[in-house]
Amino acid sequence: MFSFLRKKNKDDLTSVKDWSFVVTDIHSHILPGIDDGAKNIHDSISLIKTMYKHGYKKMIATPHVSEDIYSNSKDTILQKLFAVRQKVSELNIDMEIDAAAEYMIDERFVSLAESEDKLLTIYDNKVLVEMSYLIESPLLHTALFTMQTRGYQPILAHPERYNFYHDRLEKYDELKDKGCLFQLNTIALSGYYGKSVKRVAEYLFNKNMYDYCGSDIHHLRHTHALNSLLGSRHLQLLREYPFLNKEIELSNKFSETNSLAG
Repeated sequence: MFSFLRKKNKDDLTSVKDWSFVVTDIHSHILPGIDDGAKNIHDSISLIKTMYKHGYKKMIATPHVSEDIYSNSKDTILQKLFAVRQKVSELNIDMEIDAAAEYMIDERFVSLAESEDKLLTIYDNKVLVEMSYLIESPLLHTALFTMQTRGYQPILAHPERYNFYHDRLEKYDELKDKGCLFQLNTIALSGYYGKSVKRVAEYLFNKNMYDYCGSDIHHLRHTHALNSLLGSRHLQLLREYPFLNKEIELSNKFSETNSLAG
């Protein structure tokens, strides 16, 4: 059992000094100018350099894809990916950069999931999805069913941030029963999103309901929140938790020669 209620030990608070145990960050907004993350290539590189200093070896960029606001496509995402990779190479930053997407569960997503075109996956068949923080998507169960019939496994991004579940914790069990994997936003444990989100994050963590963790970084304020957890009780327990991030190979899915095929 991984519990934040466990008695503290001095060694617990000093033994973890970075985030290298995560290896791969599966959720980030580091591609420039295509969502609410990095605004330009300078921002992208600043974020990547900071995450490298924190000990990460690989980052998967997951720009928002939604019906109304961020109409990103595979082509637009990969164009930005290759531009960032080129700059990372020029600067000799030892960080692997890959790309997927964070799909908003809406009508466009259901259509994409039903189509013959492949969704952008985190790895293998794993697809990162999200909802509004204010109300459960009316298409949630349709989307989950469609994904699974098409051979995808959903990873629900930051379940702790869905305020409409905070007083209905049994909904998390229902989503797990439907085959959803859960991805923790690690900075939720710093209190960055507020006390209620932190409380639910600790609840899900204590119940071993998380499968992956991610930074969900958009800007340097998020990296400051990561930094605030260094040497903390939370970080010690995060290191001990069996997150599946380490299963992801340190190799790139996309190259400029094969990226637009399939």
